[in-house]
Amino acid sequence: MLTTEEITQQEQQALLSHFNLADVAPLVESLREIGQEDFEKVCILITINKREVFFRAGTQTTHENNLWIQKKSNVVDAFDHSSLFEKAVYADDPDSFYKGSGLSPKDFAIVGGGFPIGIKNTGIIGSLIVSGLTDEGDHELAYKALLDLKAQQG
Repeated sequence: MLTTEEITQQEQQALLSHFNLADVAPLVESLREIGQEDFEKVCILITINKREVFFRAGTQTTHENNLWIQKKSNVVDAFDHSSLFEKAVYADDPDSFYKGSGLSPKDFAIVGGGFPIGIKNTGIIGSLIVSGLTDEGDHELAYKALLDLKAQQG
């Protein structure tokens, strides 16, 4: 399990120079290339300003993946951090997350796979949510895809 410091560093490393509707297709292509055979095992949600701009359900996914997507997305939207970051913060006592925040496990999941999309010198403007692998696998796929898109942007 990554530490909060390591996850924060990943979030900083994945900051983009820009992200808009024209960047969605290249991000999806990065997910496809990096995910390879796992691409069909995941559902993917991309949002900009809380607007759903892309959703894809892999051929090996179920409705359960859609439920996890929404819970992870809610965490990113509420905290402007990856859902794995919140898991790391509350690793010793996940129940305290729900008790302390007043949020419901029905609507929020502190597991990996929700990753904020941020723009350098601007802040968080969206999210990339992956569901279907292990929670750390979901997180890693999102992180690597954002790094790949950043490299493409120069």
